[in-house]
Formats: sequence, C-alpha cells, structure tokens
Amino acid sequence: RTGNREKGCGLFGGRRMKTMDIVDAINARLTEKWPARTVYLDVCPVDFDRPSFWLQVTKDDRSDASRYTDRRTVQIALTAYDEKDEHYESSWQRLSGVVDECLTLLGGVLKVGDRRFKPTLKSLPREPDRAVILIDFSFMTPKSADGQTGETAKTLCTSLTVNGKKI
Repeated sequence: RTGNREKGCGLFGGRRMKTMDIVDAINARLTEKWPARTVYLDVCPVDFDRPSFWLQVTKDDRSDASRYTDRRTVQIALTAYDEKDEHYESSWQRLSGVVDECLTLLGGVLKVGDRRFKPTLKSLPREPDRAVILIDFSFMTPKSADGQTGETAKTLCTSLTVNGKKI
C-alpha cells in the first residue's frame, strides 16, 4: 500500500496537486466564458485592462490529518473589474451580473487534474468598479515523501509501580 501512496495512485490521483493547479482550473473556466477578458494571476499591474479578472491565492494552509495525510485549505480571491466609460464610471448593474455569472460558473463541480471539487463561494460587498468573490477549497492530500510521517516504534518499555512496588 505504501508504494502506491508514494507514487500518487489510489485515492489522491495520479500526482500531487499544487495550488497553481487550482488557479489554472479557475482561469480555464473564466477564459472559456469570457475569452476577451484578461485574467491576471497572482499580480495585478497598476495599469491593468478593464474589464478583467484577478486571481490571487490568499490562503494555503496545511494541517496534520493523519499519519499519511494532510488537510489542505486553499482560498483564492477572484476580483472582477468592470469597464469604465468616458466619464470614468462603472455600471454596478453590469458588475452585479458578472458576479452572478461567476457564482454560477464556479459554484458547481470544478475538475482539477484528476480530482473534482465543490468549492465554497462567498461574494464580498461590492465597490463601484470591482467585486471580490472568495473561493474556498478544503481537501485531503498525501503527506510529502520526505519522511515527515515519522518512524514506527519497534520496542516499547514500560515500568509500573503499584503501592511502592515495581511490577
């Protein structure tokens, strides 16, 4: 069993999933739906295009779940920027519609490599020209193969004293 786990077979799929695999899956959905919009990954430049999206990893936590698995929690912030007209104003109705479409697009099952996830989505209060959606993923992943699982004890010695007598 251990050999299969280290090779990435079985429950966790073919290879160890990276955070950018999740970002890439979201990016693919967005560019399929809005091919003319730019999607910025991780860094959004000062002179960014409008309308556009910005995907930013805001949390990537790992905690011990068992001897062989870790629990991962990944949060990605999706910022939708609306276009501005000749008076540098945006349409909150149009932005609201984009947010609704994003929630529908990302609210179902998301395929990442050979795994499938149902993320938790949370829409934050909108600003006049931008809106943020938090996309949360929580999943189990095998521990790294660098020996962090520890060794199993081969021998255990105990001493018991009852009423002052060693047994």
